[in-house]
Amino acid sequence: TEVSRWAQRDTSVSDLCKELGIERVTLYRYVGPKGELRDHGKHVLGLT
Repeated sequence: TEVSRWAQRDTSVSDLCKELGIERVTLYRYVGPKGELRDHGKHVLGLT
C-alpha cells in the first residue's frame, strides 16, 4: 500500500506524491514526516 511505501526510506516524498496524484501538502495532512498517521489520516481510516 501507499502507507507502507511511505515507511520505505528509499521512497521519496516526491515519488510517492506523484504516484498518488497529490501534492505534498495533502500527503502531510494525513501522514507525518516520520510516517505516523495524523488526525486526518486516523479519521479516514476510522481509527478515531
